[in-house]
Amino acid sequence: YALCSSTLLVANKWALELFPKPNLLMFFQFFTSWAVVAVMAGTGLVVTDPLEKEKVRRFFPVVLIFYAVLWANLKALDALSVDLVILFRSLTPFAISFGDYMFLGRMMPSLQSWFSLGAMSLCTAFIFVREPHISGNGLLWGVLYYFILAVDMVYLKKIISDVKLTTFGRVVYTNLLAAGPAIVLAIAFGEFNDIAATLATAPPQMYAAVLVTCILGFGMSYLSWALRAKVSALTFVVIGILCKIGSVIINATFLSKHLTIQSMILVCLGIMASTLYEQPDARKGQVDVNKVEAKNESGGSVAVDIAAEGKDEAEVPAPRANHPKRALMVSLIAAICVVQFWEKIVAVSGPTL
Repeated sequence: YALCSSTLLVANKWALELFPKPNLLMFFQFFTSWAVVAVMAGTGLVVTDPLEKEKVRRFFPVVLIFYAVLWANLKALDALSVDLVILFRSLTPFAISFGDYMFLGRMMPSLQSWFSLGAMSLCTAFIFVREPHISGNGLLWGVLYYFILAVDMVYLKKIISDVKLTTFGRVVYTNLLAAGPAIVLAIAFGEFNDIAATLATAPPQMYAAVLVTCILGFGMSYLSWALRAKVSALTFVVIGILCKIGSVIINATFLSKHLTIQSMILVCLGIMASTLYEQPDARKGQVDVNKVEAKNESGGSVAVDIAAEGKDEAEVPAPRANHPKRALMVSLIAAICVVQFWEKIVAVSGPTL
């Protein structure tokens, strides 16, 4: 999962530079993921879920939002550097915290989590100040990607416990149902108009780039579901954060379009700040969606978990950060300020050094 996650974002950027047809690119990825599972199921290697009308009806909104996330992601990648897209993604807990509170019965974030969100926002603001070349169009796609991704994460958590599917079943439903909108939008945006000429004159690198994204896309389709069932939520988040740092390094090494060194350091500091975010507990009397999903994945009882033993928000004392966390908080703020104002620090201290 770490390999797929850290390289897919950069691979998509590479593919779009050579094959600027985002809807067709997504169709190839969807079809590949579905076809691999279909072949494996046909040969008896895996067991998947058959298509059922009721499950398709209830799962289809998930697919539409999933497609919207990927589409906005590719459009953002087309207009922005990989580093900025990663930073927009890292900021999603800010919006998700309100979605968790309103729709998933969770408490509001702790002070430590608010510090994490504030530090990430500060890094983002500093980067936009340092990178005046960022276009308004790129900023628009970045913000759109941010909000669609936040809706996806909240809605997916809300609906996933109601539609009982295996891991491979989710891969089939997600990719097969998303292939249709990809073709429709490819036709609507005229991506088939010059497809023959594009394929006839395309360099071998284009085919290689598209093939790599298809392979990594299947890996993400399966492994993201499988990993959630094997590790804790905190472990999954930490792995995701490390993947983002890997994406920044890969992008800076192999692609020409990336941020300045100081801005990339700010991206990494923002990612480090996101490690301080703590998932809020379920409020008293509310369904713990995480536990329901974990039981579905493990094949255990699917009885609804209610936080009956929990406490009301007013009864829960605010957790105090321990000394290592306080030291990390202070260090992060100091590092962010030093990176942002490095030129001024050097200018002031230069004559005295």
